[in-house]
Amino acid sequence: MFDRLYRHQLDAKNRMRIPAKFRVELGANYVITCGTGGCLYVFKEEAMEELKEKLKKVSMFDKKRQDAIRYFLAHCWDAEEDGQGRILIPEELRRYAKFEKNLVCLKSTNWFELWNAEIWDKKMAEINFDDVADVLSGLEDE
Repeated sequence: MFDRLYRHQLDAKNRMRIPAKFRVELGANYVITCGTGGCLYVFKEEAMEELKEKLKKVSMFDKKRQDAIRYFLAHCWDAEEDGQGRILIPEELRRYAKFEKNLVCLKSTNWFELWNAEIWDKKMAEINFDDVADVLSGLEDE
C-alpha cells in the first residue's frame, strides 16, 4: 500500500524495469505517454480506454481541445515487457521527459508517473508542506 515511489535506472539500451508491485497492478497491457510537468504517464489498458471514451465526446470542431488530444494520443506507446520485465522507453518519450539515467517511478491516483530523478528531486525540494496541506484540506470541501 505505501510502496508508491521507487528509484530505477535506464540501462545501456534505454530499458527500465517497472517495479514488480506496479506491474501487478498495471497488468499485461499498459500505455506510456507524455504527462504534465515533464513526466511520463503510465496507464493500465482499462484506464486508457476510459480516458479515450471521454476524449471521444470532444467536438471535432473544438480546435484547441482536438490539438491537445492529437498531441496526447500521438505520443501514446504500448509498452512491451521483455522476459525480464524490462521495457524500452522510446526516444521521443525519453527526450520529452529528459530521461538520462536515474528515474523515479511514482504511483499516483489512477495512473503511474515516470520522472527524471533530478527533475523530481528539484521539484520536491521546492515544495513547502504547508502549501500541500492547504491544497489537501481544500479537497474536504469538494
